[in-house]
Order: sequence, then C-alpha cells, then structure tokens
Amino acid sequence: MIFKKLLGKLIGNKKTNKQSAYQSVVEFVDDNLVDVKKLLSSTGYNDVGRHLSDIATSLACNVVFVARKLSDKNKFEVVETSNKELCPRRVQFDWVHLLPIGSSDAQNVINSLPFKVVDGKGFISVPIKNKRNILVGLLIGISSNKLVDLDSKTRLLHILAPSFEAEVRCAKLRQDAQQYEQRIVALNQNIEIMNSDLQNEQERSLESKELKSVFLTNLSQEFRTPINVIVGFCDLLRDVENEEERQNFSNIIKQNSLLLLSVVDNLIEISKLQSSYLQKVACPVQLNALLDKLKKRYEDILKKDGKSVVIETNYALDTPNDTIWNSDIIITKVMEQLLSNSCKYTLNGTINISYTINHREATFCVTDTGIGIEPGKEEKVFDLFDTDDITSDSTNTKIKGIGLAFARKYISLVNGNIWVDPSYKLGTSIYFTIPTEKL
Repeated sequence: MIFKKLLGKLIGNKKTNKQSAYQSVVEFVDDNLVDVKKLLSSTGYNDVGRHLSDIATSLACNVVFVARKLSDKNKFEVVETSNKELCPRRVQFDWVHLLPIGSSDAQNVINSLPFKVVDGKGFISVPIKNKRNILVGLLIGISSNKLVDLDSKTRLLHILAPSFEAEVRCAKLRQDAQQYEQRIVALNQNIEIMNSDLQNEQERSLESKELKSVFLTNLSQEFRTPINVIVGFCDLLRDVENEEERQNFSNIIKQNSLLLLSVVDNLIEISKLQSSYLQKVACPVQLNALLDKLKKRYEDILKKDGKSVVIETNYALDTPNDTIWNSDIIITKVMEQLLSNSCKYTLNGTINISYTINHREATFCVTDTGIGIEPGKEEKVFDLFDTDDITSDSTNTKIKGIGLAFARKYISLVNGNIWVDPSYKLGTSIYFTIPTEKL
C-alpha cells in the first residue's frame, strides 16, 4: 500500500482519464514488487552512480545515464552515469526520442552517439520532468543485446526517472556555479592587474614628485651660479683692454654658458623620462659604427679642453657582424653619460670603450684613469643630485649624480643593468648590459 501511494505521487494520481494508466502502473508494480522496492530504496544513496549501476543491473543494460537538456532543441549533456569508462560525463549529444520509448534493435541510433558505449542493440529512453511538467532531462539505458520484456523495463525506468530530477537540477547549478567561479577568477585577475597598474602609477607619481622636488631644490644653485658668472664677466669684459685677459673672460663666459645649457638639457631629460616620451623602439644597431661616432665626438671635446687623454676601443665583433637588436637611442644616451663623466674627470691617461656579447646579452664597459670613486660609494653615483664627496681625488671634486642616474633610468627601459666595478683601482670602470634581441 505504501508503494502504491508513492507511485501515485510519482505519476500524478488524479481521478481523471489518467486513471487507467495509473492502474496499469500499479499492476506492473504488483508484478515486479521486488525490483521496484530495491531500486526505490537505492534513491537513498549519496552516490548517484551506484544507484544507476543498480538500475543497469536490473534492466540488463550495459550502461544507464542521466542527461540534462541544454538550451538547443535536442541537445543533451551527460551529468551522471553508471559506467564512466563507457559513457563519460559532460559529453554532449543529440537525442530526438523525448517520449518514453524503448527499442530492442536500435544499433543505428546508438552508434550515432559521440561516445561508443557498446555495440548497441537496444535502448530505453524516458523523460525527466520538473514540477511544472517541463522536460529537463532524460534517463537512458543502453544494452549490447536485444532487450526482452521491453514494456516492463520502460515502465520501471519511467517510475524511477523523477528521482533524478534533483540531480539534473544540481548539475545545472554546479555548471552555473563553475561559470560564476570562472568569472570571479577572471575578475580577480583583472583586479590584480589593475591594482598592479595602479601601484605602478602611484610609484611613478611619487617618483615624479620626489624628482621634481629634488630638482627644484637644486635648480636655484644650478641656474644661479653660471648665470651670475656670465653676467659678472660680461660686465668685466666691457672694461678689459688686455686681449689675453679678454680671451680668458670670454672662455669663462662660454664654459658657464655650456654649463647652463647642460642644466637645461638635464631638465628636458627629466621631463622625457617622467612622461615616457623617450621611445624604446628596437631596431638593428651597428655597434662599431655607433661607438666610433661617439669616440670621434669626445676626442674633439678633449682636444678643445686641452687634455692629453686618449680614447681607446676594444670591440668583440667585426663589422658587419656587430649588429644587434635594441634601441640605438638608449645605447647612445647611456654611452654619452658615461663618456661625458670620463672626459670631465680624467685629466690625463686613457678612456677605454669596449663590449662583449654572449647569452643573448651585450655587456658594455667604459673605463678611465680619472679621479675614481671612493670605495663603498659605488651605488651613490646613481643617486640624483648627490652633493656628497664620492670621489677618491684629493681635490674634493663634487659629482652631481644626475648623469649616471639618467643612465640607470635609460637602462631600466630596456630591461638591462648598470653598475660600477669596485675592484678597479686605477680610476673608474662602469659596466652596463642590454638584451640583444627584439624588445
């Protein structure tokens, strides 16, 4: 009697024209009470696959699986199966048998599935509907042999089908949850990227503020000193009658004019670096020609200054095998800063320009016999506007660290590195590396 009441709920026990169908099912249950009782009690399993395995054994099917209806008209997806090897989960397939149906010989239909469960001979397919009587899935059994007593087995599967409606609903919820989780992961990744970009922008903004603050602090002295010299000697020049003294005053005015121009150039370089105006576009760079051009320029500068300093070169490659991919602008600007310092602080002796290439990286070196750097202060030369005495010369020459600070900034744009060799004692030796492939 208990099973009859349960069956009434499963098939909609109402006093309508369905009474005859209900009576037919009741009679079927009476004849198959042992099987129905066993399979209904299996609904208590937490393992749905085990429940389907019990059903497959009772129906003499090789595999029984639950499929969820997708948005496409006749498209379904396997959500649970009695045998994952024969019929994998999440696989999609087309199925047009949406009404309770069974066939004892349906090899062509079974072979049309995207998974080859068996050399199918027979199948049973019954719908799974929700409380609003809407089709949400299918319960399908497939056998490698022709199924006997097909009507009874179809009825049995039809009785059991409603118990899997919750599994179909859960599968849909699991899929939705997975999609939302993927979206959340994607959003979190975007948030991390945005936070990283924001942090970088904040660091750049802070760096820019600090740079401007330091520059403005030093700007007054950097500008006023050469301007005062220029104005003062211009006044003196009007009253000078001696030609030699006049020439001397003219040279002083020129030197301070160049110093003032250098300050203006540094201001422009700071603006370029902070606004990312300087482009790091990769192009073929012929190192030998580039370095020879720089050598000639600074030889002329040394000659004008009256210094007996020789510039030597040591190239690892012969032309035209000296071509690398990088930014010729960056290389030129870094070499200019290094050679400018070497020419400025080397009174006599040599300046050596060299490079080597290995492991997809070029290493440049500028060595001089100048005043050198006090041990332990090799990193301070890369600080902006460092007014501390960092030289090893007894003249207490002050080095304003703006040039080498620029050099390090340029090198960072092409993912390179720059450093002072602390072991070199005859002057100063500075190295920098850059990649030799396209940026």
